[in-house]
Amino acid sequence: NRKADVIAYCASVAKQAGFDGMQFLCGDIRRCTPIAQPDLLISLHACDTATDIVLAQAIALRARVILATPCCHRALSSRLNCKPLAFVTDFPHLRNKLAETLTDALRLLHLQRNGYAVSAVELTDPDDTPKNTLLRAILQKEDSRSPARTDALNRQYQDAIAFLLGDGAVYH
Repeated sequence: NRKADVIAYCASVAKQAGFDGMQFLCGDIRRCTPIAQPDLLISLHACDTATDIVLAQAIALRARVILATPCCHRALSSRLNCKPLAFVTDFPHLRNKLAETLTDALRLLHLQRNGYAVSAVELTDPDDTPKNTLLRAILQKEDSRSPARTDALNRQYQDAIAFLLGDGAVYH
């Protein structure tokens, strides 16, 4: 997190709850160099592409478990270029709702192709918050992944990007 007040609050809550051994740091996650493979990486309401940055770092660090509640999904919404979906994307509100779902699905697929078992679950009642999707990823053992499955996931990811953004487009 880059917000010192949020970090201080989290440290205070952890201390009050009696959680020893936790460390909260303020900074850019891309510069994080832990001394050991993280057991758990949590991302709460990282806005727009900040969630992608966190997920990329979690993958690079081979975090054993990743929990992310994304917020704001503008990047894909502004780049959608898919004529078959124009009946949805011609309406800005619907375009944004579609982009939210597609962005999270692409994130899950990206995690899968990097060796994680994934799920998306409702975190809270929709009446409490509209930002209530929890992306959950658990790192699988290296020997449990077949090269054919990894290749298929990579093709599926690239095909999805080409469909949504146009041939030759890059996402992430």
